[in-house]
Amino acid sequence: MRPARLLMPMIFAVAPLAASACAPQSPGARAARLGAALQSGYGVQYWGQAYTAQGLARAPHGLLIIEAAKVGAPDAADGRELMFSRDEMRTIQLAGRRPVLVYLNLTLVEPWRDYWPADGTLPPWLGPLTQGGDRLAAFWHPEWRRLLRDRAARLMATGADGIFLDDALGYFVAGSLTSDAAGKPRDVPAAARIMMDVVQEVAAAARAVRCDALVVVNNAVFVGRDAGIQSRAAFDSYRQSIDGIMIEDGLKADEVPNLHAALQQDYLAQGLPVLSLDFATGAKADAVTQQARAKGYTPYVVPEGSFASLSPPAVPDP
Repeated sequence: MRPARLLMPMIFAVAPLAASACAPQSPGARAARLGAALQSGYGVQYWGQAYTAQGLARAPHGLLIIEAAKVGAPDAADGRELMFSRDEMRTIQLAGRRPVLVYLNLTLVEPWRDYWPADGTLPPWLGPLTQGGDRLAAFWHPEWRRLLRDRAARLMATGADGIFLDDALGYFVAGSLTSDAAGKPRDVPAAARIMMDVVQEVAAAARAVRCDALVVVNNAVFVGRDAGIQSRAAFDSYRQSIDGIMIEDGLKADEVPNLHAALQQDYLAQGLPVLSLDFATGAKADAVTQQARAKGYTPYVVPEGSFASLSPPAVPDP
């Protein structure tokens, strides 16, 4: 669910990095807070139509997942992404009544971010190419992990309620690739164990800024199972660090075997909400919505495969 590069030039100030006061919450309390927000549905938007604080504030969704940056680094005068200010984030949050999660990609390189070297040099955390042509970040590399922690803190400094972690499934891609990249995990179980560590590091960095920060991971449903039976304790710790999981395009006809069983057993049964995101229109959208609800998920349906505008929240009929 990757956002495309933003080209729309606007001028906004970057919020300073600073810790915010909050009351610590247990993992169960955080997940319950997320679940309560999802009762009014959720929406996803990355730039595009009405992508301003005032425009997003008009959205009726109980939870929003958005880009914190409104301008990509290549299009900004100083070469740094321009983020929502704290006041603007407060507006989007409806003065604290609606949680807002901001986007962070764990495993794919995005050259429009300001972590990309401006001088064109190749960073040490540049990983292998996937079969689809995407460039993986070497998520096992210490510098990339530090970069993610720093970026999480910077994103949280906008005043957001938490972070949406995309492309966690990159662990499976990396573990399946034949590559001589230095330090690359030798197989999928090793990559899964590293990814669980990375997610916990990022979550801790977010909560160092806001101690009740919400963390939702996209996909990577099987990360605990892929890590192996000897990593049960590590998977428990991982689930304690996150507050929900999204499954993207998981209700299509050619479902991954055991996907929904894993979601039920490994997440819903542990009190972690499951968000489903699917691409459909018309009657198919209605059918997908009902299918998601029947499985205990909170659905969101995107009609055209674009996140440049918000679809209506999918909420149960009164």
